[in-house]
Formats: sequence, C-alpha cells, structure tokens
Amino acid sequence: MILNGQCLRLADEPVRTINIDIQSIIDAAENNPLMSENIKDLVKKSENILFIASSDISEEVYDYIFNICSGKNIAVISDNIPLKYMQYQTIFNHSNIEDYLFFGASAGRAPMLVNKNINDYDLIIVVSTVMINAYGGFLGSITTLFNAVTAPKTCAAVIKNALQDSLYNIQKISCGLTIRNPVYESIREGLITAGKAVHAFAINIDADYIDIKEPKHSVFAGDTFISQIEVQNIIDNKYKAQTPPALYDGILLNTDCYNNVVYLTTLIEIYCKRLQKGGRLLININDMQSFGNNIFQEIFNKNTLAEIADAVDETNYMESFYAFILKYYTLNYHIALPYNEKLNPVLRQAGLNPLKEDEMQNFLSNCNNKGIFE
Repeated sequence: MILNGQCLRLADEPVRTINIDIQSIIDAAENNPLMSENIKDLVKKSENILFIASSDISEEVYDYIFNICSGKNIAVISDNIPLKYMQYQTIFNHSNIEDYLFFGASAGRAPMLVNKNINDYDLIIVVSTVMINAYGGFLGSITTLFNAVTAPKTCAAVIKNALQDSLYNIQKISCGLTIRNPVYESIREGLITAGKAVHAFAINIDADYIDIKEPKHSVFAGDTFISQIEVQNIIDNKYKAQTPPALYDGILLNTDCYNNVVYLTTLIEIYCKRLQKGGRLLININDMQSFGNNIFQEIFNKNTLAEIADAVDETNYMESFYAFILKYYTLNYHIALPYNEKLNPVLRQAGLNPLKEDEMQNFLSNCNNKGIFE
C-alpha cells in the first residue's frame, strides 16, 4: 500500500481483489453495534473526509463510500485506486519531517511520529480486509490506519524492534498472535496516541487467502479496534474448528507466491505446524519474482539473523522481514527453493538450499510419512 508516500511492501504488486456482497458492507456500516454513530450520521457532520482502503478492496466498495460522501471533500489513500477515483488520491509528504508530531516512544521502542495533516480531516473511513499475518498477528484496519498516519521511520522501527526481540523468542511474532506481540502492541499504542487527533470509522472484512477460490466473508464496522478484533475472533474460531492436521516428517509445498509476502509466510506458518518434530519442509515456489529485487538479494547476503534485523530501514523493512522469516525456518526445517541459476549464490549464502527437481523428489522419497500440498 502507498501510505504516507511509502510502500508498505505487503506485496510487490497489488494483491487480488476481494469481491464481496456489497450489501453485507452496507449492513455492517449502517447498522453496526460497535460504534454509537451510524456512518451516514458521521458523514453528515463532516466536511473533509479521508478514505483509506487496503489494496484488495473492490470498486463496488468505493462506489458505496463515494455515494454516501457525495458533496463532501474526499481524499483517498491506497495503492490500488479504481481509475475513476484516481483524481482523489492523496499522499502525505513523508519527506517533510515538519509534518510530523512526536508523541514519545512506544512500548516497542518505536518513535511515535504522527502526521499532523490528518487534522485537515473531520473523519477517516478505513476499509480493510483482515488476515492472519506472520509479524503483526493480524493485518486489518489497525495496520492500515497506523501506516497512514505515522511516519515511515515509525513503521520501520516497529518491524526492526520486533525482529531484534524475536532473535531470542520467535514466538513473540507469529501468525494470529497479538498478546505480547511487540509489533501489534506498538501499532496499538501508536493508534491510541494518534487517536486523539483521528476520528475514524473502520470496516473490517474477513479475507481467507488460504481458500481464496471460495472466500467466505464476515464484516464488522465501527470502532477501529473492536471491529477488527471481532473479525479476528471469527478467523480464530474457524481455525479452532478445523480437524487437527495430520503430522508428517516431510512436506512439499507447491505454491505461487503471487508476489505477496503475507500470503506466502502465512502458508509457511500453517504447514510447519503439520510437521512432526524434526520434520523437513520443502517449498517449491514457482513464482520467484518477489526474490528478484536488488535490496532483497543484498539483505540475503547477511549471514546472521542479527545482521538481517540491523539491515532494516525505512525503504526495505518488509524485504528484511521476508528474509528473516525464511532464514528462521531454515533453523528448524529444511527449506528447498527451486533451482535458479541467477539466485543460487544469494540463496546458498543465506543458508537456503536450492534443489533441482530430481533432488526434491529424492528427498521426499526418503521421508516415511510425507504430504504434498498444491
């Protein structure tokens, strides 16, 4: 997402659009029990409105928001704005440090720098899908709004501190974990701080990227935190209701990463849980484009997790985390990537072992209890 003029790097390209019954959005936004005021009442009281959308929100949702905001001054922040609404795009100038107000350091040691330009808006409407995420527990309106109102330095510091903390306890950051998660706690504290200046209405949509061909959605609207937590509970309950996975000593995961870091790391988390202790995981990533940028390769040349964490800065923190996650799993499981002549030296130096097709098959054939997941 382009937020504050920065690239959040959740994906190198916009993720696929989530199409959802617009009536469920309307029902949640106009009849919600999670905020005392109806979205239309809030819009009536406001003249200047900022609409922030995650990149996978469909044009139909934009149509609804712009319809209820008719006659108001409206601006949009997203990296996937429908063409007919591009004229409303706004990007806070993150290079001007004078645009940010310092509110002290958060629990995660990140400097809370909040963009004062949000004071130009009477109301912020955030629409975001919610999904399990490998570093923040969950993504949703909380993360989307946080990145829209804070400085890139703040976002990078949150990730960097989480990486450093997790060198000693990886479980502090994990898919679906928010309690004592340094990323989640820093974001929460930052939003509470910024909330003094932000009147926000959030719409959160449950997006199951694992079952993306037949997505099932739940929508909650209202308070930024409460509405996202309601969706998180839905996702948690779905996972708890699943049959405990069969355990394997070897798994081959065939996947296209869709240039989407969130989706890929979520898959890695899920399938690692299906391995017996000491089991080995082979990841056959058919789409290697996300590995191809110079910054990512440069970070992969770091030899230790501490050096990877130290490499995080305002421009590459998501690539840093991507490298960190993959390197972490190599400490516990055997990860294989497809043979790639261009990337082999970089992958090998990072501790990853690219295997040719026959080598992958030989490895799996030596597993007594193996699974193959497309």
